[in-house]
Amino acid sequence: MYKVDLQNKKLIEIPVTAFGALNLRERFDIQEWISGTPKILGEELLIIAKELFLPSGKRLDLLAVDKQGALVIIELKRDDSGSDVDWQAIKYASYCSSFTQDEIYKTFAEYLGSNDDDAQVKIEEFIDNELETLNQQQRIILVSKEFNSEVISAVLWLREFEIDIACVRLTPHLDASGSLYVNSEIIIPLPEAKNYIQKKETKQKVQREPGKSSFSLEKANLPAEELKEKVIQSLTRASDLTPRLRAFLEIITQEPRAYDREEVKVALQEAGIGDDIGQTGRYLSNISQFLTKKSNPHLRQIIEFESGGSHGQIKNNYRVLPEYRDLLIRSLEETATRVNPEATGAKGDDSI
Repeated sequence: MYKVDLQNKKLIEIPVTAFGALNLRERFDIQEWISGTPKILGEELLIIAKELFLPSGKRLDLLAVDKQGALVIIELKRDDSGSDVDWQAIKYASYCSSFTQDEIYKTFAEYLGSNDDDAQVKIEEFIDNELETLNQQQRIILVSKEFNSEVISAVLWLREFEIDIACVRLTPHLDASGSLYVNSEIIIPLPEAKNYIQKKETKQKVQREPGKSSFSLEKANLPAEELKEKVIQSLTRASDLTPRLRAFLEIITQEPRAYDREEVKVALQEAGIGDDIGQTGRYLSNISQFLTKKSNPHLRQIIEFESGGSHGQIKNNYRVLPEYRDLLIRSLEETATRVNPEATGAKGDDSI
């Protein structure tokens, strides 16, 4: 880092120092800087927890949410990353991946010293996606002045297997007057090559896992009798999802129009689907996912909806096509009292 002397047209080097040499600590200094100004890590982040203690007794330095709704585990080291910071962060990310939306709101509320509702509103206002995408993905950011070569090698290898992990170098500089400056630099992935790297990683994923995705928007074109038979099969399958699917279909067949996601969620809650509105929203996400399974083109033949996101995870404005509305109503009526003999033994909270 250099200071510009405009008058003499010179560059004055500001020497690199070490956090340790200045008695600056990882926990009480660097962590506070980042929690107060998370943009130093190169992007907009919402810090939702600091020094979060896990059941193992370990302490997660910082937990954040990014603009896409992913949880971001931020692991800090002062002057040297050591050789196991990557493994440590992976364990934390694994634990955080199981957080429900309600657990995230509660964690953030404790950090804010507020209530769960306020926490939810702040997250909803911050992220660009729907709340249903919250914690569908997890990311890791490692922060240190220097990174061990073993850590760099491990990070590059993990990225090849779709682990979203980045390294940010924080370098302290101390000038002759005693003023301290901190330079932030993303070293993995290089910002200039980020788009290229992401495209390459996506291509590698497709090549490694051909046909693995269960997502599809392809519609069937079945004759009425065969279509009705397929719909009835979906309405009588042995799954905990089936009564939720029935309630969803009963709602969107009430009137010949499009139904907004929030409207459907409220109606499902009123129909007794979910203990609270958050759980009802998750059940609606399960139903939406079921609609886009490759094995369900017959449902997409009769129901249309808006689909957004890289994998169609955001859906809205559900509408039964007019030519199939009577068919769907008759199918619901005919299966209203029919019980699949295996259904009574169906287990699993959100089987799709």
